Amino acid sequence: MEGRVAVRPLTGDDWRLKRDMRLAALKDSPAAFISTYAREAKRSELDWRSWPAGGAFFAAFGPPPGLRRRAGCDVPLGIAAAWVAAARPATTHLISMWVVPAARGNGIAAQLADAVTGWAAGRGHRTVELEIACGNTAALRAYLRCGFTPTGREPFTGGGTVLVRTVGR
Repeated sequence: MEGRVAVRPLTGDDWRLKRDMRLAALKDSPAAFISTYAREAKRSELDWRSWPAGGAFFAAFGPPPGLRRRAGCDVPLGIAAAWVAAARPATTHLISMWVVPAARGNGIAAQLADAVTGWAAGRGHRTVELEIACGNTAALRAYLRCGFTPTGREPFTGGGTVLVRTVGR
């Protein structure tokens, strides 16, 4: 499926898609994220248009899992966001990565991670970091395959793993 999937940045005009995909992620994998479905469902249109502030939001599009590609039939298959914390302005944080369950194992996570890394490179950042919740071994394996490595640091959220990827890799 990887060769048939296209990743593109979303804009504020894509706010409904950002919202719908983010809420689907929180419903499917609530333990994987810091936020909750209830909290995110209350966000306003303006919040969704501007989220993530100072960052970028990417979506992967391709044929519905199990079907062949046909013109105009692509659906969103995954999301990831890039965010820069004010305290660490030279580091991009990969946040909110999620792939539709039926599309997992097809390289979509790698394509989304590459999109975030490319965004970071375009801003002169040297690293992309992310946090994985304790027990999320599937995500850990996926990120390790994408070239991320453990830092040994304790996550901001407590428990779990912090991974880093060098930009330009």
